[in-house]
Amino acid sequence: MDVSGARGLPDVAAGGQFVGEASYDHMGRAGAPLRPHGARGGACQGGVTIPTERAISETAHRGRRPLIGVTGWVHVIEGAPAREPIIGARSADVLAVQEAGGIAVVLPPTSDATAIERLLDTLDGFLFTGGRDIDPAHYGEVPVNDTVVVTPDRDAFELPLMRWAVERDLPVLAICRGCQVLGVALGGTLWQDLPSQRDDGLEHLQKAGRDVTTHAVSIKSGTLLHRILGVGDATDVETNTFHHQAIKDVPPLLVPTAFAPDGCVEGVEAPSKRFVVGVQWHPEFLAPGHELHRRVFEALVAASTGR
Repeated sequence: MDVSGARGLPDVAAGGQFVGEASYDHMGRAGAPLRPHGARGGACQGGVTIPTERAISETAHRGRRPLIGVTGWVHVIEGAPAREPIIGARSADVLAVQEAGGIAVVLPPTSDATAIERLLDTLDGFLFTGGRDIDPAHYGEVPVNDTVVVTPDRDAFELPLMRWAVERDLPVLAICRGCQVLGVALGGTLWQDLPSQRDDGLEHLQKAGRDVTTHAVSIKSGTLLHRILGVGDATDVETNTFHHQAIKDVPPLLVPTAFAPDGCVEGVEAPSKRFVVGVQWHPEFLAPGHELHRRVFEALVAASTGR
């Protein structure tokens, strides 16, 4: 579950347009102009190449910027007329994709298998976003307590979308809830509530702002994630943390790539696939001020280019 401040966040309507007349910056502040598309940085080591700003510009000029599906959700804004639901996504997710050189396409939840197949046929890559919990029934359990708040419409959409995207070897970046969707879709299980199930663990729900790092994550050397982040011989990366769940049993197709100091799995990837990467923290909130965290979005866009 992503508990990074769901109340009052601006939404982006399906298709990438902001709801209402105001624009928002990466932290949800109204009135900020939308930043131009583009990306920073050069090439990563290993199998995924991070495009330079010039390369992204040239790609955009030729009309080849990849379409990145960004999973959305139904959200009711408190105080809105008639409490009419809005289908959208956080501006930080959309802007992170756009600034990396991709075209963000916000995806409304659907359980229509034909529609999901059409998305897989059309889009070049996928960003699975944060949000509330996956129903434990999907991994053979019942809720451990009332902190588990499920979203059946997202489960019905995202679990098959993830499973089929991985089967097709399409590029996937999965953040927070998305990382948990990746684990469950491929046969893994979750810690449903870290504070009650691992009471000797680290505090994974920070009170500091979303763009503040509060604990280190140890990245496993030799992994795709380690190469993407480009930290050389170093293995510790400072991150934010806004979750009460995490992958417990890692499914066979995945390997763990990052760990919190208490041993909690903070990253996974599929070595047999081109680009299937999950992280438990929220790089979209850190990307504007930290080049290291921008690199995961640049890597997603690079992997999705030229499908």
